[in-house]
Amino acid sequence: MKNLITIIAVLAITFTSALATTTPEKLISTTDVEVVIVGTSDIFTKADFDASTQSLNFRTKKSISVIQILDENGNLEFLLPVMNKKVQINKNLFELGVHKLGFILEGQSQMHLTTVTIK
Repeated sequence: MKNLITIIAVLAITFTSALATTTPEKLISTTDVEVVIVGTSDIFTKADFDASTQSLNFRTKKSISVIQILDENGNLEFLLPVMNKKVQINKNLFELGVHKLGFILEGQSQMHLTTVTIK
């Protein structure tokens, strides 16, 4: 009986964690760049890549205080104060590979992370 309860508890925890896991959502996917967010993407009203200017364009529902540009290991490379709902980030700021953008919205301390892959 004790083993049965243990098995049921383990299965319940496994199913709960599987359901709570968020699926990565692609915000931008082109031949040049891919931006993926894990968690909620409802902070964004628009996200695209402009090939003519080679820039990532983001528009959010609330004003962006700061964007942190991190390398693949999470080390801070740039800190960009924005104070606007719209931001344009040139692709030239990034080397080839994987980077992270951390969006901190005005009045919030939570960072909304995206993964940026430069191809």
